[in-house]
Amino acid sequence: MFSSKIYVPLLALLAFLVSAPSLAQKNELGWTMDSALKQLDRQGSDFETALADVVIDWVGRDGAADKGNRGRIYLNSRGEVRIHVNSPKERTVLIRGNDVFLYDPATATVEQFSRAKDNRLEVYTVLGFSMTGKELTKEHLVTFLGEDEISNRRVIGLELTPKSDAQRANVSSIQLWIDQASWLPVKQVIKHTPSGQSITATFSGTARNLSLNPELFKAKWPKGTKKVRH
Repeated sequence: MFSSKIYVPLLALLAFLVSAPSLAQKNELGWTMDSALKQLDRQGSDFETALADVVIDWVGRDGAADKGNRGRIYLNSRGEVRIHVNSPKERTVLIRGNDVFLYDPATATVEQFSRAKDNRLEVYTVLGFSMTGKELTKEHLVTFLGEDEISNRRVIGLELTPKSDAQRANVSSIQLWIDQASWLPVKQVIKHTPSGQSITATFSGTARNLSLNPELFKAKWPKGTKKVRH
């Protein structure tokens, strides 16, 4: 039988061993903000294109939620983005330069917005794919959120706060959760606090620098589509 002198230290050791793995998992690779940004520099310097399956949760100005939208996102180095949602309701968001297009096949209507006049949060989804660490710190205050795990993938978290007043009028903060294996985003949370809007995008099946069809990024719609410019 254990003596009390041995038993008490043994219990303390067992308690430490049970809790130690959860503590170690948070920092087992020892990433810091500086090392993460340098890795993003290496990965982002040759970015051309990306595509990924995406699940998007929208929260609107009135607080109404539109969750579980599934589709695919396409991006290129010119900052053009196409998000095609196919479930539960089909629609397309296309971002080209200063224009944002919202296409609804159910009503055969495409709405065109100016990025300068409308607070569309979708335009910020490109950040986690194409920007280098230097570009991120040039335009944002960056906070290191540490290491974590999302969908069985080891991730590093960064929170971005735009430096310019004009950008903060559109977005108050962006959380990027980046896969440590591919250095592509696993999750983004984009918020516009004053209006209550937010977008949470979760990515899977991500592929980088494929030869995407240029037609994906053109503002072409089926014949007979009604066009509304705001």
